Parts: sequence; C-alpha cells; structure tokens
Amino acid sequence: MKKNKLTYEEAIKELEDILMDLEKDDIPLSDSLEKFKRGVVLYKYCNEILNDVEGEIKILLKDENGDIEEEDFHMEV
Repeated sequence: MKKNKLTYEEAIKELEDILMDLEKDDIPLSDSLEKFKRGVVLYKYCNEILNDVEGEIKILLKDENGDIEEEDFHMEV
C-alpha cells in the first residue's frame, strides 16, 4: 500500500467501502479474500496513524493560578 499517498480519511473511506462490499452476498470468495487482506492492511495503517497522533496530543489544563499549561496525553489501555 502507498502509505504516504493516503490520508487517514481516505484510508477510512476505503476501509468502509470494503466492509460494505464484504457484507454483500454476491461477492465471490476470491474477491472477498482479497478485500479482506486489503482491509487488514488499511486497518493497521489507520491504527499506526492514530498511535502517532496520540503521542502528539496535548491536554490543556488550568493550574491553580488559572494559567493554562500543557500536559502530554497518555491513553489508558
């Protein structure tokens, strides 16, 4: 996959399209398998993007003086 060519939104859209296709009854098994493989690649790609972005997210908090300070965001798993 051309990772650097797809935005997150484009990858999600393609993944949604694949899911819609896979829900159809009239798709041949070989096509289903290829779409499934592509979906897995897209899922991993989107997950990588989200993990990268998570490291950049800052939460703005007011301290006791009312000043705004930045704190790294850490997602609980």
